[in-house]
Amino acid sequence: MNLFPFDKPREGQKDLIKDVETCLQQGKGLIANAPSGVGKTAAVLSVALSYALEHGKTVFFMTPKHSQHRIVVETLQMIKKKFDADFTTVDIIGKKWLCPVPSIDILSTADFNDYCNSIKRDERCIFYNSTKARNGLSDSGISVLNSIMKKQPIHAEEMKYLCKGLCPYEIAIELAKKSQIIICDYYHIFSPIRKNILFRINRNLEDLILIVDEAHNLPDRIRKILSGKISTYSLKYASKEATTFGFHEIAENINQIEKILKNMTRKLNKKEEVFVEKNHFSNEISLINDYSKITEQFEAATTEVREKRKKSYIGSLARFFSLWEGEDFGYARILKREKQGISLNYICLDPVIITKDIVRSAYSTILMSGTLSPLNMYKNLFGFDENVVCNKYKSCFSDDNRLNVIIPDVTTQYTKRTQENFRKIAEYIVRICKQIRGNKAVFFPSYELRDNIYYLIRDSIEDKIFLEKQDMNKEEKMKLFSEFTINAKNGGLLLGCQSGSMSEGLDYPGEFLKCVIIVGLPLSKPYLETQSLINYYDSKFNRGWEYGYIYPAMNRVIQSAGRCIRTETDIGVVVFMDKRFLWRNYRVVFPVDMKFYVTTEPEKYINEFLDKND
Repeated sequence: MNLFPFDKPREGQKDLIKDVETCLQQGKGLIANAPSGVGKTAAVLSVALSYALEHGKTVFFMTPKHSQHRIVVETLQMIKKKFDADFTTVDIIGKKWLCPVPSIDILSTADFNDYCNSIKRDERCIFYNSTKARNGLSDSGISVLNSIMKKQPIHAEEMKYLCKGLCPYEIAIELAKKSQIIICDYYHIFSPIRKNILFRINRNLEDLILIVDEAHNLPDRIRKILSGKISTYSLKYASKEATTFGFHEIAENINQIEKILKNMTRKLNKKEEVFVEKNHFSNEISLINDYSKITEQFEAATTEVREKRKKSYIGSLARFFSLWEGEDFGYARILKREKQGISLNYICLDPVIITKDIVRSAYSTILMSGTLSPLNMYKNLFGFDENVVCNKYKSCFSDDNRLNVIIPDVTTQYTKRTQENFRKIAEYIVRICKQIRGNKAVFFPSYELRDNIYYLIRDSIEDKIFLEKQDMNKEEKMKLFSEFTINAKNGGLLLGCQSGSMSEGLDYPGEFLKCVIIVGLPLSKPYLETQSLINYYDSKFNRGWEYGYIYPAMNRVIQSAGRCIRTETDIGVVVFMDKRFLWRNYRVVFPVDMKFYVTTEPEKYINEFLDKND
C-alpha cells in the first residue's frame, strides 16, 4: 500500500522513501539529514502510516511547534481524501495549550501540571468533571468524541473549539486510544510523562514508530526538561507565598535557604559563576532540618496552595529540591550571579539519559531535519546502537536558484570586535542591500552585536527596517512576520538573531525574502555550562569542542540561512559574513553539494546572479 499524497516523489524524496521503507521492514532506526525541498513530511509520513496500518503499529509524529503540527494534519487530510484511507488520527499539543481554564498560559509547564493534577484530584475542575464519568467519558464527552471522529484529521485548535465546556485533553486521550497516528510534542514521549501517556492509551513502546521532526532541536529540549534552578529572587516569592498561606515554619525555612544561597556567594569572590558540589548545598540545608523532610514539607504546602491559586513558588522549590539529589554524571551544578540575584542551577548535559532506552526499545525511530550534520554526532547524542541507518539526501532545489557567498575579511570573534570591524560589517550590509530589491534579512549571533551594527547602518539603508525583539511571545512574533512579509514589494530589512524568533520555524517563500545575510557564528560564550558540555563530550566521545561548541552553532547558521529558499521556484542570495566559514572545522557542517563564491566584492556575483534569474 502506497499512501504518498502527490503525483510522484521528487528527486531526493525518492531516496528518503526507499530508506524509510527498508528501515521499517527491518525494524531499524533512521537519521535523515534532508534539506528544505526534499518533502520530508509527506515522504516519511506516507510510508510510516502505510506500514503501521498493515502491521498493527502506531505512529507518533513529534514536532516542536504548533505550526508544524498543522502541516502534518494537512498532509494526512490529503492522504485520506486521495486514497479514502481508513485510519484515525489525533493532534495533541501541550496540555496547557489545550486547557480552557482562563489565564492558564502564564504558568510554566511544571506549575500547570501540578495545578491541573490538584484540581482534578479535588474534583474542582468543571471541564474535567463534565468530560469524565465513572466508567469513561460522560454522555456529552462521547457525543463530542463521535463528532470529532467524523471530522478527523483536524488540528488541535479545531478540536479544542469543538470541546466547549469539556476538557480537550481528555477527549484527545480518548481519541488517541483509537488512533493509528498521533501528532504530538517532543514532551509527550521524551520526558518522564511518557509512561503515563502510553499506559492511558494502551500502547507499548515496542510497537511504536517514532518520527521526530526538526530533530536537531530535541537534545536541548530534553536537557531543559531535566534541569532546574532556584534563585534569591524566586525564594523571596516562595517565602511571601508561605507567609500568605500561614506556613510560618516553611517561610522561616525558605528564609534560611535564601541566606545559605547568599552565603554561598563567597565562593564566587569576583567571579560571575562557579561550580559547586551537591553536598555543599545539601549539608547546609540539613543544618536547618532533614533534607527529605523539608522536601516533603514543600510538596505538602504546594498541594494546599494549588487549591487556592494556579502558580506556586513553593512548588518550583519542591521540584528543585527533588532534582538536586539526582546524579552527578551527565549534570553540572553551577552557582551564578544574575541580574535578579544569585541562582543555583542543576543542569543536564546529556539527552541520552532519556533518549537511549526510547530509541533502542521503539520499533523504529526516525529523526529528520535539514541540519542533522554531522550524522554521527546525532547517532551518539541520542544513544543509538548499530541498528540505525544514517543518510544525507540531496535537495530538490536547483543549485542555480541560490547564490552562496562567503565574505572572508570580517569576523565576529570576541577578540576582533572592534569599531573598525563593526564599520566594515556595516558597509558590506549596506552595499549588499543596495543591489537587491525586495525583502532582506540579517541574522546576528547576538542582539548586542545586532544593535551595534544597526546604529551604524540605519541612516544609510533605504528600506524600512524591522527589528526583532528578544524573547518575543507568539503574538509579537506573528505580528512582526506579517508586517515584514506584507512589506515585501516595497522592500524591507529585518534585523534579527540566529536561533531567534524569526530565524527558525518560519518560512518566507516566494517574494517574501530575497536575501539572507549571516553575520558571524552564534558560538556560546565560554560560560561554565558550555565548558561542562565540552568537557563531558570530550570524556565520552573525544569530540567535546565539536559536539559542545562548534557544531551546534553551525547548525543554527544553516537554519537561519535556509529561510529564503523554501520552494522549488524560490530565487535567493545567501551571504555568510565571517572568515571562519572557510575553516575546515566549520565547513564540515555545510551540505557537501553547496557551492560558494569567496569574495570581497559581493556586488559582482549578486548582479550576475540576479541578471541571470531576472
